[in-house]
Amino acid sequence: MTSSANRRILIVGTDGLRPDQFDPELMPTFAQLGTEGTRIEQYHAVYPTHTRVNLTTLATGCMPGKHGIVANVFRQHGATEDGIINTGDYRHLQALDQFANGRGVAVPTLGDIIDGREKRLAIASTSTSGAGIIWNRNFPYRVVNTNSAYGRADLYSLRDKVGEVPERGDPPHLSHVEYAARAVTDIFLDDDEIEVIVLWFAEPDSSLHYFGVAAPETKTALKGCDDALEHVLDGMERRGIRDQFDIIHLSDHGHSTVVARRTLAEHLDRARQRMPGMPPLLTASDYIYADSSQRVPTPEELSWLIGWLQEQPWTGAIFARDTIASNNAGVFPFSSIWGDEVSERAPLLAVSPAWSEAPNDFGAPGTVAAMTEHAALRSTHGSASPYELHAVASFNGPDFRAGAASDTPAGAIDIAPTILALLGAEIPDHMDGRVLWELMERPQGEPGVTETVTLEPERHGSNGFFPELHLHQVGQQRYLHQASNGAGPEI
Repeated sequence: MTSSANRRILIVGTDGLRPDQFDPELMPTFAQLGTEGTRIEQYHAVYPTHTRVNLTTLATGCMPGKHGIVANVFRQHGATEDGIINTGDYRHLQALDQFANGRGVAVPTLGDIIDGREKRLAIASTSTSGAGIIWNRNFPYRVVNTNSAYGRADLYSLRDKVGEVPERGDPPHLSHVEYAARAVTDIFLDDDEIEVIVLWFAEPDSSLHYFGVAAPETKTALKGCDDALEHVLDGMERRGIRDQFDIIHLSDHGHSTVVARRTLAEHLDRARQRMPGMPPLLTASDYIYADSSQRVPTPEELSWLIGWLQEQPWTGAIFARDTIASNNAGVFPFSSIWGDEVSERAPLLAVSPAWSEAPNDFGAPGTVAAMTEHAALRSTHGSASPYELHAVASFNGPDFRAGAASDTPAGAIDIAPTILALLGAEIPDHMDGRVLWELMERPQGEPGVTETVTLEPERHGSNGFFPELHLHQVGQQRYLHQASNGAGPEI
């Protein structure tokens, strides 16, 4: 690799961009970066395909079972008044940190590691306040977020250097995208203490939610993100520092068109009508938890509910704590997707909704029976559908191969260790991901043998429920490709 002494890294995130929706005509700047650098053909998010889960994985190199941010919204009794953690709100992350003695995220982030090098990780983001701080919540001295200054006077002053934050309005939020790009050019590029810059756009995700996959408004959002990147690259060229930077373009997950809208809580209420003696349970996101005021149900006491879930057409796959999975047919243990270390924050059960390949009104394939209260939601993410698990990743700069496409599978867990390798920093043993040597101009390692793995439950569940997990494996590292619908036919 090129000497890491003056290496700087720019991570550009286009939230929610599916690989098949990447349009070179709308995104010529991103397309040029990809064609002149190295693209990953099979790049994977982690399950659940929530934004803050995957951002934490990107920032830590660890699976959700290890870093502890297990969903966008999850339950942690005692951390907040109602026990609910909404990771989109930085105050909830602060409450979780206070509850967990500073380990709201249970492992160090890139921001922590880079601060230990006496350098800085800077963030310019249009995301929620929680998503915008996950990379570096312990040392947030160079953070510009269009939705929050985090109650810090220094960050209000930092935003003043860019100018007044535009009104948010309806998506696409292109004025915010442009503002974040100016934070990079007006503040971060000239600060040589900043080793890593994260420029994260909440588009096209916002437009996808409101207008749908391949909608005209979503395409407008893609064009706006490209214009913002062009502004940043022009700023590098004017300063003569482009060759200092390796540039990594990522999305955190894909999207599916919504074809059903009922929350998991509503579904559980219907189940209780059929079995009044069902154990008291609570929900958050697509997760089922024990009621903290009651004892935890035994695996056998959950069997009726699991059987009922497996009979529903909207159930795609069910994951559970290992003891529950081993005692109930048709259920996968969390260890099958998260590895051996599973956080105590993991729920009793996770229900991944059923998906299909059917097209939407714009001809884009991929639908999901979403568990949501949002009646206007046009597309969403969170399931184990391949349309949500596959994301975008390209790498451009002095350290990467030029004009190449890598067919070796990779994923969000690999980004942090790869960045540390580029910087010449030590890679902590706790990281689950691997260094993506196969992308490097001068690799110092090999990725390992690539194969496809299929996992099945030991026994069929209720009504013949029998899902499969399809994974890519590189050496010892596995990436979830998709979970098939347990009931067989897709919705």
